[in-house]
Amino acid sequence: MLYFRCFRRSALPIASLLALSACAGSIGAGSVDESTTQASAAHAPSATFPNAALTGLRPVPHQIQRRAEGARTYAKSANLIYVTNFSNSTVTVYDAKLNNPPVLATITTGVDQPLSDCMDGSGTLYVVKQTASIPEYAQGSTSPSVTITTGLSTPTFCAVDASGNLWVTNLGAPNITEYPKGSTSPSTIITNGATSPLGIAFDHAGNMYVANRSNVEVYPPGGTSPTTTITDGLNDVIGIAVDASGTLYAANYGGNTVTEYKSGQTSPYQTITEGISEDAGVTVDKKYGLFVANYGDNTITEFAKGKTKPTKKSISQDLVQPEGMAYSPPLLP
Repeated sequence: MLYFRCFRRSALPIASLLALSACAGSIGAGSVDESTTQASAAHAPSATFPNAALTGLRPVPHQIQRRAEGARTYAKSANLIYVTNFSNSTVTVYDAKLNNPPVLATITTGVDQPLSDCMDGSGTLYVVKQTASIPEYAQGSTSPSVTITTGLSTPTFCAVDASGNLWVTNLGAPNITEYPKGSTSPSTIITNGATSPLGIAFDHAGNMYVANRSNVEVYPPGGTSPTTTITDGLNDVIGIAVDASGTLYAANYGGNTVTEYKSGQTSPYQTITEGISEDAGVTVDKKYGLFVANYGDNTITEFAKGKTKPTKKSISQDLVQPEGMAYSPPLLP
């Protein structure tokens, strides 16, 4: 009965994740030892809920069709943005410097129901799938070279730290798993502070930020317990990002806002409201540009450094319920 109460209002993939995050502690109670912050992959908790529960979707417009994989080539050195489209199971690639650019490439192999993505310094793209796996794509490739399945429990978001290690938030466990560069098995499992983990990000100092719907927990470099908790200005926060100056951006799906926090601060210094429609994901480039994935109107809006009004550039072509974004070249490592 608890399971159905948790999902009775879910109609969208993101809304389903929020409903799930609200119930994660009670549903998964007893499945994770809260005192444990490091474990081998063999002890990683399994998902408590069936993935089928997260498949409530809006109808995808009939006129939107998936492009043939590899239909176009794209420059590996260009400024690119990779967007996960949950409803039509694609990752679409765009030239981030253009206004409403055409799709340069579409990844379809191995990306059924993608929730989010992230990229490392070598250009490897990691796609987090609702089906509890993370395929990896070498730079410029549309076919995965390897797929991570160990240690995942309803994974939601990922981030790469300055050493090239992959970190994944697992809503089902709930926990955060670390995968050393090149490994498909987790070396660290963090449970402290991971109440309903969604977005995840790192700053240049090595601090890790984890969104838990109603808060953002901040972990010091190498730490397995948070030392700072941000709650002010948050409303169903999903995706988060940190720019080169240490400014934290939080996508508040429930409030249709993006709140911004100066490094070390727990209260927002400004809030973006224009150009936002059920924002699910955020990412940044190396020049402090901010990109917001609007799940509500199938767009990505861009904001210049320190601005609360969007630029004239946006992306909309072939977007279908965009949730995650990865920018190339990435800020870290």
